[in-house]
Amino acid sequence: MSEPGKGVLPVIVAAALAAALAIGVVAWGAGHYTNRIHTVTVAGPAVATTTSSSVPIDPQVAAGAHVFVQFACAECHGMQGKGGVSPVVPALSGIRNSLTTAQLRQIIDHGLGESADPKQPYMPVWGAVISTPQVDELVAYIHAGLPAVPTATPPEVPRDQGAAVAGSVLYVRDGCINCHGPNGLGGVPNPLSPDKTIPVLSGADFRHQFNTDAKVIAVIRSGSVIGKAPIVSMPHWGGIISARDLAALVAYLKTLK
Repeated sequence: MSEPGKGVLPVIVAAALAAALAIGVVAWGAGHYTNRIHTVTVAGPAVATTTSSSVPIDPQVAAGAHVFVQFACAECHGMQGKGGVSPVVPALSGIRNSLTTAQLRQIIDHGLGESADPKQPYMPVWGAVISTPQVDELVAYIHAGLPAVPTATPPEVPRDQGAAVAGSVLYVRDGCINCHGPNGLGGVPNPLSPDKTIPVLSGADFRHQFNTDAKVIAVIRSGSVIGKAPIVSMPHWGGIISARDLAALVAYLKTLK
């Protein structure tokens, strides 16, 4: 026969431990569940905000923004046509409602404001270079208000990798590649010019004619052809491209074969 109370103590201790364990499990579960609720609550609005901020862009307008950059319109008229590059080159954001589609097409195809003064930029003749669908896209972009379009931005010019590298990027950013071709190989038709094409910027003939840096810089500044469509005009870059960038372009052209 056991002593009174001797078997009761272990039972009480066991019960207390069981109760404590149960309380701990419930507390852990409540905390874990609360944390999960908190995580879902925080993540929810972030997803909703991202979705609501996404605004679809009309494909033709988006294409026009890329053409605007590709053909160096931004280098003269400013990004999104905001101007500020040259006092004689108008901002396009202010004329989008005053020019009809036909008028815009006429200006792009046939040029405008031609001048013999190399310091006065003018709108060159693009009709033989920019395709009809691309002109349609440019017009749609201008009439849409020239909105910002992701990735439709000029390439960044590296300034710490030497003048030739900077010049190679400027050759693309300033639209030289559109007329003179990759690596200055030419090939773009120019029906009324003497050789029927836009001249190459590489090879023995080019180096013989432009045998000094000064001669190359002079033709970039002043342009080479003043004419009306269908002949392609070499723009006056004198009021647009800085002396530093002209030197970088020359450094790049000297690397071409």
